[in-house]
Amino acid sequence: MKGESMDKAERILLVFCRLLKHEWLNKTNLALEFNTTERTIERDMQSIRAVLSEARSPAVLLWDRQKGSYILNHYQHRPLQSMEALTILKILLGSRALRLDEMEGLVQALCGLLSPRDEMEFSRLLEEELDGYREPSHHQAIIKTQWDLQQCIRDHRKICLHYSRGDDMRTAHIVFPLSVVVSDGYFYLIATVEGTIHKEPAFFRLDRIRSFDVLPGNGCSPEDNDFSLRRLRSTTPFMFGGNPVRLTLRCQHRAAEALFDKIPAHTVLSWEEETVLVEVTVSIPGFFRWLLMQGDAIVIIGPDRFRQAFIQTLQQIQNAYTDSKEDCLT
Repeated sequence: MKGESMDKAERILLVFCRLLKHEWLNKTNLALEFNTTERTIERDMQSIRAVLSEARSPAVLLWDRQKGSYILNHYQHRPLQSMEALTILKILLGSRALRLDEMEGLVQALCGLLSPRDEMEFSRLLEEELDGYREPSHHQAIIKTQWDLQQCIRDHRKICLHYSRGDDMRTAHIVFPLSVVVSDGYFYLIATVEGTIHKEPAFFRLDRIRSFDVLPGNGCSPEDNDFSLRRLRSTTPFMFGGNPVRLTLRCQHRAAEALFDKIPAHTVLSWEEETVLVEVTVSIPGFFRWLLMQGDAIVIIGPDRFRQAFIQTLQQIQNAYTDSKEDCLT
C-alpha cells in the first residue's frame, strides 16, 4: 500500500510539474504513459484541483472535451477598477436575479476588491444604483442553493430534488446535476432525470427547489457522457427542454440582430433585399415563446409541421382573446 501511495504521489507531482509548464496533457496518453486507467487520471486531476482550491490559487485546471486534454490556466491578480466594478454592478442589478439582501452582500464584496481610492469613488455611486433595485417576486435566497448544487456537480453526486412547479404542484425527481446557469433573470439547474425516456437534460428553476437530498454513491462524470454546456446553450437558449430541431426562418433585417444574439449558433443561408434566410437548431417550446415576441419580423419557413404547429399556437391565442371578449360582453 505504501508503494502504491508513493507511486500515486510521484505521478501527481510529475503531472503537476508539466501542467505548470502550460502543457496540454491528454488523458488517454497520460493513462498509457503511467500504465494506469483514464479514471485514475481523472482522480489525479481532481486531487490537483482540490489542492489549488485549498491554496486559493488563481490558477484553474481546465478540461477541453474536444482535445480530451487538461491545461492549467494562470491568472494575474490586479485591483479591480471602479469603472469595471460599476459595469459588473449594472449587470448584476439588471439581471434582477437575486434577493435584495443577497445583492447588497455581493455589492459589498465587490467594494472589497477595489483599491481604497476607487472604493471611495464607487461608494458614491452605490446608493443611486441600489435605490431603484426591485428584487424578484419569488423572494427566495439563491446564492447558497446554487453553491451547494455546484458542489454536487463537482463531486458527481446524484440528488433527490424536491420541486414546486409553476402551478404549485410539488414533485420529486432523482437527477444528476450537470450545470447551473442564469437566463432571463432566473437561475436554472440543468440535470438529467432518472427514470425518464427523455435523453435531453431538464431545467429546474432554483427558486422553485424546496430542498434536495444528496444520494449515496456517484453518478457519471460529465467528461464520461456527451453533455456539452456550449452545445446545449447553442440549441436551447430558452431554458425549456425538448429535442432540438432544425428550422429555416425568414427574418426581416430589423430583427436579424436580435435573432443572431439569441441564437449564436445560426447559419445564414442567404441575404435578400429586405430579409435574411437563416437556419437554426432549437428546442420548440422555448423558441415558440420567444418567436411570439417578434411579431411578423421572423417567420418559420420550414419544416412545414413546425410552421403549422406555430400557426396552431397563434390560433389558440386568438381563440383565447375571442372567448374573453365574449365574457366581457355578457
